[in-house]
Amino acid sequence: MLARYVEIGLAVREAFRQPALREGFIARLKPHRRLIAGCVPAGIQAHGMLPERAPSHGLDEISDADLAQWLVDDGRLIYGEFTEQELDHYFEAVAPWLPLHGHFIDLGSGLGKVVLSAALALPGMRCTGVELLGYRNDMAQMRLAQMLAAGVAENPAAAARVAARVRLVHQDMFDANVSDASMVYIYSTCFAPMMDRLADKLARELPEGALVTTVTFPMAHPAFELVQQFAPPSVAWTSVYLYRRRSALDAGAPSAPSYLYEQDCAAWEYAVRAAFAAYDSSHGN
Repeated sequence: MLARYVEIGLAVREAFRQPALREGFIARLKPHRRLIAGCVPAGIQAHGMLPERAPSHGLDEISDADLAQWLVDDGRLIYGEFTEQELDHYFEAVAPWLPLHGHFIDLGSGLGKVVLSAALALPGMRCTGVELLGYRNDMAQMRLAQMLAAGVAENPAAAARVAARVRLVHQDMFDANVSDASMVYIYSTCFAPMMDRLADKLARELPEGALVTTVTFPMAHPAFELVQQFAPPSVAWTSVYLYRRRSALDAGAPSAPSYLYEQDCAAWEYAVRAAFAAYDSSHGN
């Protein structure tokens, strides 16, 4: 997957960087702007993971289907997390709604900060992290081992109990089994293009009464009722939403729209052209 991601990403980035190719960049990406977190895909920006080499294909050689899939994959490779203080606020804020025992699942668990924090903050919960990228999951496993080693030095029995409750899985979140989840946590700030699909998965698979947390973007699906919204900065720098899976769908509730966050066409193009200018200025063009 990553090899194909790089191949297409190099073509997209080249079309962004080269003035002669920019009208093609706009024309190809405009129909798929609903899939972009921001105006320009994160992967082609300076903090992206693409190597500095020339592309083997032009953007005009990439099919629309492959380009759309690349944009989805690019959104899923963005990493974000709460600070330590924000996590403390979060667990304190949601505590009144959490059961004493159950299963906490972080979809898109990255380096494992939320899962490990949950294991310490929620002693009655099993805690699972699901992460798409193997290297991030490996780093999370290292963090877990370090935390447990420190715990063994102080209290071996307590460390063993934590170890028994934590699981870090290298897996696509859309393939994860959430059927016994009590709480699903999603740091969804970078997942705008996938919110509908995530909501649909959770609506189909979560048990009645299960809780879901999303960040920045609400989850507009009739299977879920909003329990609480935490406005910034009460818990975190952005809005935090807490939902509960309804016992049954309200027949009169509107269906979720196909795409919740499609950007206005003219505004998107204006922002992209501004990004072109900013790139040229920073590179002396």
